Amino acid sequence: MHRTAFWLAAVIGLAAPAFAGDTMMLRAGEWTVARDGQNEPMKICYGADHTLGQLAGAGLDECVQSSAASPDNVLTIDAICQMAHRRVIVHGTIRAAGADAWRADSRITFEGAQPVSLGITARRVGPCQPGDTPG
Repeated sequence: MHRTAFWLAAVIGLAAPAFAGDTMMLRAGEWTVARDGQNEPMKICYGADHTLGQLAGAGLDECVQSSAASPDNVLTIDAICQMAHRRVIVHGTIRAAGADAWRADSRITFEGAQPVSLGITARRVGPCQPGDTPG
């Protein structure tokens, strides 16, 4: 489960420079995050609103990237980063998938390994539940 959250943060975190208008938001509340092929989506509670660009790419250092947002709110990201002393190349898109829903599709290549295609969908399902820890 933590791997899905990591990948979501990594891909979305690379998008930070392209969100100057703060138009793409993760509103406060409970979200389900599902990776393609995953049986059970992960739930995440956000205690406050966040622009997608506020979610940092955890574990990624020394990134060189380019990002371009289209008028229809599709963001394309290309980046080369270091992660645990390995080069990582990312090409991805983030787009709205409905009200309070986002879709990230990426191709991630770790140095010395085959590329991995990754699709993640995040959807807000409502307010956080009692006992949830915002994170």
